[in-house]
Amino acid sequence: MIVTIGNLYYYPLKLYVFIASYLYFRKLRIVGRKNIPVKGPLIYAINHQNALLDALLLSVVSRRNPHFLTRADVFKNRFADKFLRGLKMLPIYRIRDGFDSVKMNEAIFDAAKDILVKGGVVGIFPEGSHSLKYMMRPLKKGVARIAFRAEEAVDFNLDLKIVPVGIQYESHFYPRGRTLISFGKPVRVSDYLEAFHQNQSAGIEQLLDELYKRMKSLILHFTDTPEYANNLEIFRKKRAYKRDLQKQLSVDQELVCSIESGYTYNERSDKKNLLCLTLENSWQFLWKIIGFLPKSLVDYLLKRTTKDPHFFATMKFGYSIFLYPLTILFLYFLIKHLVF
Repeated sequence: MIVTIGNLYYYPLKLYVFIASYLYFRKLRIVGRKNIPVKGPLIYAINHQNALLDALLLSVVSRRNPHFLTRADVFKNRFADKFLRGLKMLPIYRIRDGFDSVKMNEAIFDAAKDILVKGGVVGIFPEGSHSLKYMMRPLKKGVARIAFRAEEAVDFNLDLKIVPVGIQYESHFYPRGRTLISFGKPVRVSDYLEAFHQNQSAGIEQLLDELYKRMKSLILHFTDTPEYANNLEIFRKKRAYKRDLQKQLSVDQELVCSIESGYTYNERSDKKNLLCLTLENSWQFLWKIIGFLPKSLVDYLLKRTTKDPHFFATMKFGYSIFLYPLTILFLYFLIKHLVF
């Protein structure tokens, strides 16, 4: 019943959020779509820096319709539970949710397995939690456990693939930053079945090690040390601007390596086209005037409803993509009524 009702709003919302995403971010680019198998069971393994916004973006830019394993605490409200399940999200429990709750993950893992066995897609954030730091954190075993469980269900003939995904935000908080979503080359679970049969723990670790390397290559990664904040500040001061987001990620990764390793690295920024810069500045000035009222409403709601900084971007995105169009429509009809 929930699935049937969910389909009524899932696909219209997916289209709407897809369009809104390109308007919300200053630039949104997706690369590596050719690495996504057009059919067959598939797991997206995604880095996790921006709460529910990560899942929303992956849902709308993917040609397929993934079910996401999402932190269980956002399902506590009865209405939210039904709504999120309609959006193809399933609750995954953490130790902080209580040991009794964690036991329910077995049922969720089985549900994910069933989706994969039927040729569906599951989205997983294998780091196990989100963080605003620019880094790849160690992967939890859940993604490998689900993968091998799905293979085992069909006598290891599923041919399951795991596509590493990197979401790179220039800004975790502000909409005018640029965002790059990269789909890496898929990992074939079948390549690790022999190791898994010989020693399950070793097979799981080998799969996770390869997946970690591929995910890490798709994002900006600082080493998790006490110098992180200082290194990030140095990075921001030295960073060169590149128009192409793939090139931007490449030079950013090289700059991080130079900062942490101590070698010299200099890269020149691309020159900005004067006409494009003038048009962009003019549009931003005009948008500040047009968007003053909806921006004020969004800022007010964020201040009243959002305390966790990890959810700031998610809520800002959600409020903005609905309040901006509604407010502008309201002003249009108000002015039209007053003038005519």
